[in-house]
Amino acid sequence: MRVSSNNLPDTAASDRPLVTVFCAVWHKQPNKLELLRTHWENLKQQTLPVEPCYIFDNGDTPPDWLDAPWHSFSEPLTIYQAWAAGVAFAQTRYVMNLNMDDRLATDAAELMLRDLREQNAALVAGEWLVCFDHAFQSQSFASSHVAETVFISGWPPKPAENLRLGSGTGERIGTFGPATMWDLEKTKRWYPTYFGNEAPILSRGDSIFWQYLIRSNMKLTRLPQVIGRYYSSPDAQGEFRPHNDDENLKQFGVHKVSFVHQIGVPRLDKTAAPATPAAPRNAIEAQSQQLAARYSAMLRGAQSAAPGS
Repeated sequence: MRVSSNNLPDTAASDRPLVTVFCAVWHKQPNKLELLRTHWENLKQQTLPVEPCYIFDNGDTPPDWLDAPWHSFSEPLTIYQAWAAGVAFAQTRYVMNLNMDDRLATDAAELMLRDLREQNAALVAGEWLVCFDHAFQSQSFASSHVAETVFISGWPPKPAENLRLGSGTGERIGTFGPATMWDLEKTKRWYPTYFGNEAPILSRGDSIFWQYLIRSNMKLTRLPQVIGRYYSSPDAQGEFRPHNDDENLKQFGVHKVSFVHQIGVPRLDKTAAPATPAAPRNAIEAQSQQLAARYSAMLRGAQSAAPGS
């Protein structure tokens, strides 16, 4: 697998953004270029400047007009491999994911970072207005109060006026929403990517990540403010496609090795993993380190040969 990195940020600049927002640009995404254009415009409208990080797969590359940091992998990626790559490549302490077809309120990053810091939390979630067409994706909007919305518990959501997801209020059990912001200094550079049998996680990666943070006694907080708009289309979205994640999770658990560990990136800050791992304490840790070393060697070799990396 080869990876090419382009338009990389100037890490020596004095006015560096505090938050990286990464996005997986799936090579089979319908209407991909228009979604990419409006997604990038949405990030540029943030009242708190953010650093974008776009992850392309299957050798895909963006048009010349994308003057934002982007990385292209030569092979197809799962959504969680792409997010793990975003975590690995981030040059900021705080990171956030944002799907191609969702949009943030113009003050979303500012509100979420403020709450994350004030609460001294590892992760913050917000509330989302559920939308069923694409009109909102090119619109500019500010955050709003949840009192202006309604909650209906059914899933998948069915069209209704001013329908909120329930992630910021905590009404929808089991989710913190389609996009969250977290502190890498607390969570470290890890994102669930594989099950214990090395099968890729296809649909439950975010919920596995949240549960990992909770079990690690990290604080997760919810902002009861509508900070974004979520596009719902069960016929087209990956979270509604068939998968075996529940069975794999129950039978094999989650692998300690993440796609983060398989990407050769320089150690730029104290949130990065140690350069020399500790000796394995048991057979499971030994196998984990062997798998990480195997993939890291593969990717590092590919990076040294890849143009623009």
